[in-house]
Amino acid sequence: MRPLDCITVHDQFAADYDRQVKEYQCLAADALFGLTFEFVRPGECLLDVGIGTGLSALPFAKTGLRIFGLDASLEMLKICRSKDIPMSLALFDIRNQPWPYSDGSFDHVVCCGVMHFLDDLNGVFAQAARVIRPHGTFAFTSKVPPLARDKSVETASGVSLYMHSQDYLDACMVRHAF
Repeated sequence: MRPLDCITVHDQFAADYDRQVKEYQCLAADALFGLTFEFVRPGECLLDVGIGTGLSALPFAKTGLRIFGLDASLEMLKICRSKDIPMSLALFDIRNQPWPYSDGSFDHVVCCGVMHFLDDLNGVFAQAARVIRPHGTFAFTSKVPPLARDKSVETASGVSLYMHSQDYLDACMVRHAF
């Protein structure tokens, strides 16, 4: 059986996503914001890659950043739009290259709860490096396999999930000058 496309699954669960995140006490968005807070200033531009319903963008918006978002799930984007968080949203699959922004368009890029849906992260790192202004930040979350191996794959709700090793993440960061 072929795994389901993660976009289809996100469209199906969009209406219930925020409740599920709260129920599971997922704090990834809060942790990401906490780790990057000291580097952001009101008025700066932030691209949220895989913005979904806007959970990870919300604290940045409250801090006064101008939020732009990419997501391939139309249903997730509808919910995000209803929250009045972003200045601009784009329906776009981040696996496609290039992303629909000019070089150096953003002060910051965040990617929360997305990397584990991607087998190869080099495209995300390359595009993030391209759209970030000099001295900007790229903050992301990733599942790391429990054992010292390059990658682990598991399936949840019929979707393949990838856990990338710290060595692989470090190599991507070095390769793309982060």
